[in-house]
Amino acid sequence: MAVPLLLAPAAAAALYGIYKSVNGVMDQNKASNLNTDAKSMADAANERVDRQRKDTNAVLEDYGTRKLRAFNGVIADFIATFGRLKNVDVVSTPELDKLNLGDFSSVGLQGLKDDYALLKSSGLGLGSGLGGGAALAFGAYNGTMLLATASTGTAISTLSGVTATNATLAWLGGGSIAAGGGGMALGTMVLGAVAIGPALAIFGHIVGNKGVEALNNARSNLEMARTVHDQAEVMFKKLEAIARVSALANTTFSKVSSQLRRAVGDLGRVIDSHGENYQRMPEEAHEVVMRSVKFAQLLKAMIDTPILDKDGNLVLSTEKRIADIAPLAP
Repeated sequence: MAVPLLLAPAAAAALYGIYKSVNGVMDQNKASNLNTDAKSMADAANERVDRQRKDTNAVLEDYGTRKLRAFNGVIADFIATFGRLKNVDVVSTPELDKLNLGDFSSVGLQGLKDDYALLKSSGLGLGSGLGGGAALAFGAYNGTMLLATASTGTAISTLSGVTATNATLAWLGGGSIAAGGGGMALGTMVLGAVAIGPALAIFGHIVGNKGVEALNNARSNLEMARTVHDQAEVMFKKLEAIARVSALANTTFSKVSSQLRRAVGDLGRVIDSHGENYQRMPEEAHEVVMRSVKFAQLLKAMIDTPILDKDGNLVLSTEKRIADIAPLAP
């Protein structure tokens, strides 16, 4: 009878071993499931942000291309046609006073001329194409931010590489966030992207061989995935806002461009009929001149209104500015 008594401790140890083994397997399975959930959550968040990034990029590029076409087309036509007039010192329109655009005079005309001259010297003149990086910058920046590089001694011909000076634009265009350089102010949006990127690499395997350790790590991974999801949601909303404002700007800019094109045609006919001396024109001809000035000023106001600031964040006042301009170009 002693034999069974001697076997009892061994049997108990075996049963305990089986219990631990089963629990270990169960913990491993739980860990695997949690890791799968974490990876799925992070991947879905990343894919959603990436889709919106591409959509936002496309809208900004389209807006930039439209602005360049205006410079090479209707703006150049306005400069040439309005420049034929003589004795036009100041032209103001009451509708524009509310926008604080100021009077349009030879100074305002010279501003448009200078911008156009810079573009022509950059190789982006009439008939030129526009690379994706430059189109993105044209859409995001205002004229001053974009063209000021010429005054620093940097050749405007390097415009195609302008996104390398801004990490947000580099990332929107599909480039590395690091393209902005360690010293650049990346902006809140890009900082979110920096946080998301590395986090996605942590999922997909169980760390260690012990079931409990694997389960704890998997729970930690799931919490990190939730953080990634929350960060991605913030980024998605910022990208969505940039795309919405850019689309509004694009539509408004198109309407103003169309109105200016018609007004420039009317202005040319008035000059042909009444001569180039503004002071000797009849009142109805003055109204045609002021109409062309109105839409030229509105278009310049659009060009001077940035979508993003120098740090790559959405300029919050831009949407209201565009909303104020839109009704003036029905």
